[in-house]
Amino acid sequence: MTVTTGLVAAVTGATGAVGEELVKQLVTNAAFTKVVTLGRRPVEGVPSGSAELVQVKVDMDSLEAEGAEAVTGVDVFFCALGTTRAVAGSAEAFKKVDYDYVAASARLAKAAGAKQFSLVSAQGANAKLPANDWGIFHALLYSKTKGLAEQAAIDQGFARASIFRPGMMDRGHKIRAGEKLGVKILTAIDVKDVARLMILDALRDPSACRPVMRFEMGALLKAAKQEGVAPEAAK
Repeated sequence: MTVTTGLVAAVTGATGAVGEELVKQLVTNAAFTKVVTLGRRPVEGVPSGSAELVQVKVDMDSLEAEGAEAVTGVDVFFCALGTTRAVAGSAEAFKKVDYDYVAASARLAKAAGAKQFSLVSAQGANAKLPANDWGIFHALLYSKTKGLAEQAAIDQGFARASIFRPGMMDRGHKIRAGEKLGVKILTAIDVKDVARLMILDALRDPSACRPVMRFEMGALLKAAKQEGVAPEAAK
C-alpha cells in the first residue's frame, strides 16, 4: 500500500452487503476526504469519520444523468451492484441490475474522470458462456451476466480496472436465504474482508499495477488472513 491522501470515492450498490461495508470503511480511512453514494436509498448506520459522506438519491434508470454532478472529479469508483433472480423477479430484471446498472456505473465513472473502477463480480464469471433466460439454467445466465458486466467496465479504458471475484460470501445480517446453508458448509469470505481488500487495492502504488487486474477467491481468502496486505492479482 502506498501513502495516499485526499482521494474522492464513489459507490454504487452501497446498500448491499459489500457496498455498505465499503462505505463504512471508506469514511474512516484517512486516505479519503469524500465518499459519494449513488442509489435509491441512503446507507444507514454509517459511523462518523474523517471523510465527508454525500448520499445522492437517484433513479438508477437515469444514473448517468442524475449522478454526473455528484461524482465529478472522483478518483476511485466502487461498484458493488448485484441482486438475485428471486429478488429481482425475472431474468430481465436481474440483468438490468447486474449488467445494465453496472455498465452505466462504468460509463458514469469514466465521464467523471475516475482513474480506477473497482467492481464486485463473482467467481466463475464468463461472458462467453452459453446461456438463456430459462430458470433451470440461471446459474449459466448469472455467470455470463457477471462476465459481460466485467467486460463493460474494462471497455471503458480506465487507467485501472479491478475485478473482484469472490465465491460464497458471508453477508452477516444481509445474508440471502439460499446462502444460509452454504456459509456453514463451504468456505466463505466475510463481506467486511472483501470491502477491506478492495480499499487496499485502491491504495496500491499505481506503478505496480496493470490496467486490468482480477482477484480470484483463493487470493482473496489468502489476503483476508493478513493485515494491511492487498490481494494478489491473477496472472
